[in-house]
Amino acid sequence: LEIPLYQMHEFVVEAKTSFSNPFTSTTMVGQFTSPSGKIKIIDGFYDGKNVWRLRFVPDEEGEWHYRLVGEGVDILQDGHLNCISSPSHGFIQIHPDNPYCFAYSDGTPFFPMGETCYGLHDDSPISPRLRTKYLQMRRDQCFNYVRMSVGHSYQHALINPIYWAWGGTPENPDFESLNPSFFRSLDDLFMQMREIGMNVELILLNFYRLPFTNTKQWTPSRERLWINYLLCRYSAFDNIFMWTISNEYETHPDGIYRLDLPDDPDWVKSTARYIKMNDPYRHLVTVHPVISASTTGVTPRDAFGIPWRIGEFFGNCGDIDILSQQTGQAGEGIKWNKKLRCWAGDDPNLVASIHADRVFRKPVINSESGYEYLRGTPSYRNQVHCTDKVRRSKWLIVCAGGYFAAGFAGTLGMSDIWNTIDAPNHYTFILKDEGAPRQLANIYKLFQTVPYWKMNPFFRFEGDAVALAEEGKHYIIYLPHGGDITIDLSNNGLMETKWYNPRSGKFLSTVIAKTGHDSKFKAPDKKDWVLIINSFREE
Repeated sequence: LEIPLYQMHEFVVEAKTSFSNPFTSTTMVGQFTSPSGKIKIIDGFYDGKNVWRLRFVPDEEGEWHYRLVGEGVDILQDGHLNCISSPSHGFIQIHPDNPYCFAYSDGTPFFPMGETCYGLHDDSPISPRLRTKYLQMRRDQCFNYVRMSVGHSYQHALINPIYWAWGGTPENPDFESLNPSFFRSLDDLFMQMREIGMNVELILLNFYRLPFTNTKQWTPSRERLWINYLLCRYSAFDNIFMWTISNEYETHPDGIYRLDLPDDPDWVKSTARYIKMNDPYRHLVTVHPVISASTTGVTPRDAFGIPWRIGEFFGNCGDIDILSQQTGQAGEGIKWNKKLRCWAGDDPNLVASIHADRVFRKPVINSESGYEYLRGTPSYRNQVHCTDKVRRSKWLIVCAGGYFAAGFAGTLGMSDIWNTIDAPNHYTFILKDEGAPRQLANIYKLFQTVPYWKMNPFFRFEGDAVALAEEGKHYIIYLPHGGDITIDLSNNGLMETKWYNPRSGKFLSTVIAKTGHDSKFKAPDKKDWVLIINSFREE
């Protein structure tokens, strides 16, 4: 065998022995020895009709030795493979030089910009053709990963059995086995996404739907069976950006928004530990919260210490790699726009939330700071936000040293659920928006022009702004409401300065001037602007 570096190879073996339940009574394991002598143990998975598959990705060039062993089935292979060079960058990891940033296995920096489409695989209105158009549209708008769930639509599974992830049927389920047809369809989607450069944040557990919320059906052993199968089947995909244990983990185990202490955080930590132990490629792990670690109660409506943060729960947990946030949607400064039927304004503590969680030296991603509204469509019970607010929130997050995942009312991929809980309103999947995706693409494009992985929050200025800098070389300063700013640029000499319009993605004229301790700048108007300052060296 010849396998390119960081490329997935699939071993396929047909077992000669049949078992009543191959998902629980037997396993297939591969042992791979690298050219340098390192050993990887990889688990295979059952794919129906007595077929077993094992997916392997070499991370060293040269000759590998491998051995496949089946426990309880008549499987045995022994051989060698040669790993050759390839242009692949590998898996997404924490940046080796900056714990707040990301890079591929080969060190290439990765700037994540996410989009939320929970039911991308199996929400009823999302046809294969529409899914293809959606993915290409988002890639063209610079989004490079999608937040999506596994087994999202119970309603769709009732109509089309390919969307039922377990054995049996939704009416007569068998949670001790799984439906390979469901996962083959998910395989195809991940392959399609990989081909166009789209990564996946895979939400493993969904406590908004059955069977996850049925504590009698969904036992700890069945949860481990489910997670382990997902790891065995998908850990070799290099476009898996991260595993998210669950959305709103506080809804564990019964679907109710209630923070149980210490049970809920302890469950997250033990689950993260299990994932790390069983993922041979060590994908990044996070969990998505809704209640601040500074809460004074047990629900999202209870008071909490400002700013919202989650680091006290998971910042020191070695198995949680990324701190996920959900804040910036409500609070002082945010008002309901009756005409547009969406929220407007800014959360004054959004930046402080990023800074508070960066204390733990981990990347911080705000995955829900407000979904953009869409005129003429239902408002998800008043949970949508105006385009200006969405844009400003994302700029504030990134310039505070975090990252974001956005979402848009037309493409959230939650139609089946919301058509049930918000009847008689009708939700669907429509490739329309109010302009935020195009405007957010400007964030990605601008940050590709600077070494953002070397930049950190910068505070030596006066004015309504938030800033990142590689001091003395590069500064990105965001002014959400225009105005004046005074910056300490001492000992920097000649600097190139220019204003960037975050709405249009266009620069104003460049000025080269000597800077000093009290360098003063004035935005072109009262709208939001970005001030770019770079060191200038004459040829």
